[in-house]
Amino acid sequence: MKELIEVFRMNEISVASRCRIIIQLGHAINAQFSMNITEPIVYELVKQLDPENKDVEIEHYTRTLTNKN
Repeated sequence: MKELIEVFRMNEISVASRCRIIIQLGHAINAQFSMNITEPIVYELVKQLDPENKDVEIEHYTRTLTNKN
């Protein structure tokens, strides 16, 4: 999962691109472990980068959140 944080911290790539990469990395990590384990962190990282991002405003990501502030 360190790759998610590395992409989050990159300044060389646009925010929109980083959001898309984080989402795709989340899918890849989930597939690698055959589990849905990245949704909460993907949601938080994408929302930190782009609070208006709608790609993670779907049930797949929001159902795992305990605090939807």
